Amino acid sequence: MRTARIGLAVVLVGTAVVVALLAADVRGWPKAMASGDAVYDATPLSATWTPSTRLPSSLSRGLLGVQDDLAMRHALQLYRANVGVRARLDDAVQVEAARGTAEAELSAVARGSDAARDSQAETLLGVLAFGDYSQGQQTSQADEAVSAFTDAVRLDPGNAIAKFDLEVLLRQLIAHGSTVGSQAGAGFGPGKHGAAGGVAGRGY
Repeated sequence: MRTARIGLAVVLVGTAVVVALLAADVRGWPKAMASGDAVYDATPLSATWTPSTRLPSSLSRGLLGVQDDLAMRHALQLYRANVGVRARLDDAVQVEAARGTAEAELSAVARGSDAARDSQAETLLGVLAFGDYSQGQQTSQADEAVSAFTDAVRLDPGNAIAKFDLEVLLRQLIAHGSTVGSQAGAGFGPGKHGAAGGVAGRGY
């Protein structure tokens, strides 16, 4: 009986320690996220958002439900690292691989459950594809950009940047005599200044 009580006491103490450590890890996330956002505003590629934790970070991250927020931040970071980068003969493979990683992460975010966030990810995918097309790569990149911008507008009709970028792209394609895919919507009208000519905002 005494052995059982001792064993129970050990379990209770261990549980209390784990709970205390987990609580401390949970408290570290808001500060880490805010700090990472501040760094991102100044130097996007240097930002990190994960705090130092006593237990595996997945425990406190899952408890807070910040996985999607972190995924979007990381995807934006990869976007910033790759948008506008031109491949050279000596780095074409590395540039293509890095671009593929950015597109994969943005695509994963775009399949989420938050329409506004999914729409932003689609917009950035469109910018990357349009950038490739503008650099003289395959015309299929233009179709990918049209599709991404169209999906962005369908996900979030209030996404003025996607509307603007889609209209700019369609006008350029028509001006160059290119066939516009049937998936492109009509009558969106111009919105605010968009991402086609530069880097989209943070937006999270």
